[in-house]
Amino acid sequence: MSCSNKIKQMNILLTNDDGIDSNITRALFEKLSENHKVTLIAPKHDKSGQAAAITLRSSVEIEKLDDDIYSVDGTPADCVFMGLMAIMKEVPDIIVSGINKGANMGDDVIHSGTLGAAFTGRKLKYPPIASSISGKSFEHYESAVLATDLMLNYVIENYSNEGHDGVVFNINIPNLPFNELEGFSFTRLGNRGIPLAPEFDGDENKVSYKIGKSGEPNGDLTGTDFEAIIKKNVSVTPLFWDMTNLEKARGKLPNA
Repeated sequence: MSCSNKIKQMNILLTNDDGIDSNITRALFEKLSENHKVTLIAPKHDKSGQAAAITLRSSVEIEKLDDDIYSVDGTPADCVFMGLMAIMKEVPDIIVSGINKGANMGDDVIHSGTLGAAFTGRKLKYPPIASSISGKSFEHYESAVLATDLMLNYVIENYSNEGHDGVVFNINIPNLPFNELEGFSFTRLGNRGIPLAPEFDGDENKVSYKIGKSGEPNGDLTGTDFEAIIKKNVSVTPLFWDMTNLEKARGKLPNA
């Protein structure tokens, strides 16, 4: 798989849910900054699994760490709101969220802070990108950096505020050397089984639980994000904020 040279400069708000110290997000910041104006605004601490939660009843602390790099003591969605309302002098063209350490496929998107930040930026000029690298180790994260940069070029070339209407691109990249990736493929969300049992510690009077790992993929994987990763493709799943599905409604509603 080769890289494209076609570039249009963008004003980018880069965030994540793994926290400001994520080496992979910092690598993406450096790559995107080669051709774009990038402001990195990420949570002070790991905020994985926060979805699109925002802080409502307390203040959010912002700390400037370096030129165009800020930490926010809040959620990934807080980072986007703080970027839009308090940090960036000009409204960004696009939100890029990630690169997440671990896949966000199938049911994961409901809980993902990476996706939550992206959806928070859905009304900007260009559709947001939520990027994740699959696997349990991330030694080939440079591939995810290059793939995310290519996906950004795709979005720039094909979308604008005139035509995206709130779409969010969820991309998952296999943990492989870049030259072993087969390409990009559009996918649908797959389905995970029941999560593994939670881990717990304590006694009968006081018990602490740790949420179990995501369930394994199940059902028909044809055309899904899971299948794409198995086939060494970058999975590109277009998502939409409006989750209404009236076709699933059954029967007659009760009278008032």
